Amino acid sequence: MLSCSALRMTPFRQFVFMFELTLAVQTFHMVEHIAQVLQKFAFNSPSAHGLIGSFDVEQVHFLFNLIYLGTLIYVTLGWLTFGGQVCKRQRMLGALLVVVTIVQSYHMLEHSAKFVQFLNSGIQGTPGLLGAHFDGVIFHAAMNTLVFVPVAIVFVCSGLGASECGECAGLIARGRRRLSAFVRRFNARRVLE
Repeated sequence: MLSCSALRMTPFRQFVFMFELTLAVQTFHMVEHIAQVLQKFAFNSPSAHGLIGSFDVEQVHFLFNLIYLGTLIYVTLGWLTFGGQVCKRQRMLGALLVVVTIVQSYHMLEHSAKFVQFLNSGIQGTPGLLGAHFDGVIFHAAMNTLVFVPVAIVFVCSGLGASECGECAGLIARGRRRLSAFVRRFNARRVLE
């Protein structure tokens, strides 16, 4: 039987899970920005709202970027704690995560300015700080690329994506053994019935 202690994750596994979740969510966010760029420049759509359409409002962007900044801080601190156990290039990849976190901090500042501009004017799609000098769709696609690609590079280069890392491989092996034992017991009960 599965106990509560078996459901708890170790700090290392929490770090890996958060890294995977952060990367997955930001991957969707990048798809959203790619859709906006295509809508604006390939399909000449006057309103490039991506895949989420009516949810393309500053309140959503502000909240999402705040959460992404929080997860990046968590992942970066996790990397600084566990990076040596994961990868020989831990310092270089750790420095990359620190730089990405700084860039995302600026990106959050942009969305904070946009949010304040929205609150003052009631108008969605305000320019922010640098957004007033560049095309907003291109500027935010570029900002999101800058805070996505390096995180993906760290994840892939570290080998965290492969189930070869010690603790992850152990968790997967234990899960497979438990599943096999469950199937054997289930099949044995079916035979008896």
